[in-house]
Amino acid sequence: MANQDLGTATLVTSALKSNCVFMEINGSVRRITLDNLMNVINTGDEMLLRQVAWGVPLKQNQTSQAWGVIGNTGMRAEYESMCGRYLVTPKGLAAKLSPTNSAIYADGTTLDESKGNVMFIGPRLYYVIKQDAASGVDYLWLSQLPIGGHYIGDCHNDEYICIAAYKGSMSGSTLVSRSGVTPTGAKTIEQFWTAAQVNGKDWGLTNYDHRRYMMMLGLGHYGNPNIQTQLGNGVGGEGGWKDVWSAASKLLTGATKSLGDALAKISIANLVNTSDSTIHTTNSSRVNLFGIEDPYGWQYEMIQGVYCGNSENSAQTGQEIFIYEGNRMPTAAELSTHPNGKYRQLARRAVTANSEGYISKMIIGEYFDIFGSAIGGGATSYWGDYEYINNTGQLVLWGGYANCGSYCGLGVAYSRFAFSNAPASYGSRLAYYGPLTFMSGKQLVAAA
Repeated sequence: MANQDLGTATLVTSALKSNCVFMEINGSVRRITLDNLMNVINTGDEMLLRQVAWGVPLKQNQTSQAWGVIGNTGMRAEYESMCGRYLVTPKGLAAKLSPTNSAIYADGTTLDESKGNVMFIGPRLYYVIKQDAASGVDYLWLSQLPIGGHYIGDCHNDEYICIAAYKGSMSGSTLVSRSGVTPTGAKTIEQFWTAAQVNGKDWGLTNYDHRRYMMMLGLGHYGNPNIQTQLGNGVGGEGGWKDVWSAASKLLTGATKSLGDALAKISIANLVNTSDSTIHTTNSSRVNLFGIEDPYGWQYEMIQGVYCGNSENSAQTGQEIFIYEGNRMPTAAELSTHPNGKYRQLARRAVTANSEGYISKMIIGEYFDIFGSAIGGGATSYWGDYEYINNTGQLVLWGGYANCGSYCGLGVAYSRFAFSNAPASYGSRLAYYGPLTFMSGKQLVAAA
């Protein structure tokens, strides 16, 4: 680059996060991206956090679930308004659906779901965990602006989150996200991932980051970890265990089409066990988390990006939780040792056999890890979510299914079974990890 007088450089009124500015550091001229500069400015400044972020005190030391929300809730509302349903084609063309009616595009064009998959898209979400020195309470801060810490975003140059609005179903050999169909079960996670890849190399399954993101959405809005009492109980209703899967398995996706991008529910008829009419649900509903339909309480979801150790493997103790990067399935060698490439490792609660209970404390840490570290309480205390683990199960399931009732929720993790397990009540949800090209509904119809 030729020498240039910075005083005469062209003035601009906007810039990309990846663009750089020059600054003096310890007597030397250095350059830094705007993204990283915002991180430097915001790190450690709680007053600034309150201006550009909304926060939730993670009061894991108390039974009450009324934790509350602090900070800039106006920015939260702005962020939430940018989340919602799109039609995304296999090649990544994306058009917004109506925020109040998922049967049409936002521009009024009629939707043909066979042109792609109905997906939820949200902007990159920054988060940081800060501990209050006086109380010892961790605070989860969330923002669309860099605030130090980390962010969740895995498609379109990490600028967006793109996950299926509906539970996965099969169209021929392809895993799709469409309304009016029965979610698919009875497949292994590898079979689901292979079916997702039929859409294209950038397609896969929702991962552990996506489940953390859903928890951030719910917790950041309500300031209460018990999503069932705030948003709706889900298909399984409330109360303890009941055998209603036969009825639940006959329900169809798309019950929340009329809700669009709302944070809302639609009450449904209580489910009855066909073999014993005295066993039934109460207060059953189809829930909609800004366009993500039934993220809990209908069918367990297999997720990629994470697996657990197995004490029967010589290189593992069974206490490991491996969180790996990349849109892929782990190999057999990885499942018996550890992931290849970049990964994080957490520890499960120390158990030698099956262990279950309501979660009183999550791991949290730097990355807002939502695996349980201690159990206790019940459905309306502490986190209000349930966890099932042992030291041999490697497959990680999320959300709970209809038989579980009040045991379900955004923080429910189940890791008792082998990676090859494939019952009918375990399903999956698509995710897209590639580039997006945004356009109107009319333009997408012409291009698809």
